[in-house]
Amino acid sequence: MFFDYRFWHYVTRPHDLATAIQTSEMRQFNRRLVIVFITGILLFVLRNLWGLNTESLTALLTTMSTSDYIIARYASLAGTIIWSAIYIAFHLFGVAYILSLLTKVPYKQLVPLQLLVTGLLLLEKALLFGVFAIKGSTVSLSFLSFGPLAVTIMDNWYLILFMNQLTIFSALIITLQYRYIRTFIVEGKRKEHFWMIIGLHVAMALVTAAVAFIPFDTLLNSVFGGGF
Repeated sequence: MFFDYRFWHYVTRPHDLATAIQTSEMRQFNRRLVIVFITGILLFVLRNLWGLNTESLTALLTTMSTSDYIIARYASLAGTIIWSAIYIAFHLFGVAYILSLLTKVPYKQLVPLQLLVTGLLLLEKALLFGVFAIKGSTVSLSFLSFGPLAVTIMDNWYLILFMNQLTIFSALIITLQYRYIRTFIVEGKRKEHFWMIIGLHVAMALVTAAVAFIPFDTLLNSVFGGGF
């Protein structure tokens, strides 16, 4: 038997997708995979062209010629394209591999799940970008997360950035992953795997918050503004 992989259908019915994968052969998956990759890269490019996360380049205008600045902008765009491909590939294949190690569910059967997850992550980024574009300005904290609440009660910026990674979409993704994976797990171990999934998301949020402290602005200025 065959079934067609449909993103919007299975994003709300992960249990049906898990059942179908175990009993039938999947079609249209590669096409959806390519669509997500292309859409994701275009989204990152559009964000870069609009100026999101390129604030450090503005300062270079005062220290270099216009041609050098244009080269820096092209370099930034190329870096964005590379980063977007890495970001999408990691959430598709890297997280699927990690989940396979944790849950013992076959890796190939987790990649279709992660395509749904990656689509939701890109949807979240598109929603945030849409709001920023409408307002004409950006903020460092997502209104979809606990970040704005955390900044009112905390002074530790690392914890604030950590809370900023815990969003409404994170809860949706955890629910999606659990509903999908529990189909492969015996009844007695489902709660254990639920906490494994939550632990993975917390660990990734901690790492992402730590990355925010890397001085990319200083590195960029060193590269384009006179060397190390």
